[in-house]
Amino acid sequence: MAFDRRLFLGGSGAIIGCALSRAGIAEAEEARSGRTAITRKEWDAIIQNGGQAPFTCIRTAQASEGPFYYESSPQRRAIAERHAGEPLRLGITLGGITTGTSCFPLAGAVIDIWQTDATGLYSNVGQDLQPVDTRGQTFLRGHQVTDEKGYVEFDTIVPGWEIVAAAPPVNVASRTTHIHVKAFHGREVLTAQLYFPDPLIDQLYADLEPYKSHRMLTAPGLDRAYARIRNVDDIFFRDTGAQPMTVERVNGVFTAKATIGMVSQVSRWQTTLFR
Repeated sequence: MAFDRRLFLGGSGAIIGCALSRAGIAEAEEARSGRTAITRKEWDAIIQNGGQAPFTCIRTAQASEGPFYYESSPQRRAIAERHAGEPLRLGITLGGITTGTSCFPLAGAVIDIWQTDATGLYSNVGQDLQPVDTRGQTFLRGHQVTDEKGYVEFDTIVPGWEIVAAAPPVNVASRTTHIHVKAFHGREVLTAQLYFPDPLIDQLYADLEPYKSHRMLTAPGLDRAYARIRNVDDIFFRDTGAQPMTVERVNGVFTAKATIGMVSQVSRWQTTLFR
């Protein structure tokens, strides 16, 4: 998806069609132009790093964005909007790949995430695809801009698994618990999915509501309920060679960290300068 189609609106209640400030209009026009000017901070980082990247990452495989992505999301850290579920602090670091596994932080990039709630529902989806009509709602969607370390952090909940009817021969499309991510840096876009360790998700579905009541799901167009699937049963998890995130309890809150590596325009400049 081209970056010039992407319009981000700030504020926790922002939706397409809200009024933008004069500065916001200018930023939006720059985004639609398909090119974002390099900043002095980015240029200094290229020179100062000298090809000696401060951390290691690997190139993240492109993944399907799925059917429920929308091109406008609120700019915010907290995205749950009071939906029930196990609290999760999600930290994402975006790295620009130079050579091998050498990465340097990509500052000023947009990280956009979206996910289901604990019952398997997405916001802004009609009742022809899921049991509850959530059109116009924004829960569990949001974006932020990376800091000088290429880092953003979201306060969310652990998602549920999901199911939707599909055309033959698939018929039933089931997905394990995951979070969708899009990273926008200049003209480059990376789409990825983040997964959770099966033992953690198994525990939530065994012991905690509302997960416990949603081990079986159905959807419009399906004639019965289906049982939850785990990572190994998810075709996207298998096909991309994904690995679950490491999730730990920090001060009583589940905390997950993910590092995403992408080849950006800045990566190409740095490789050219210092090869």
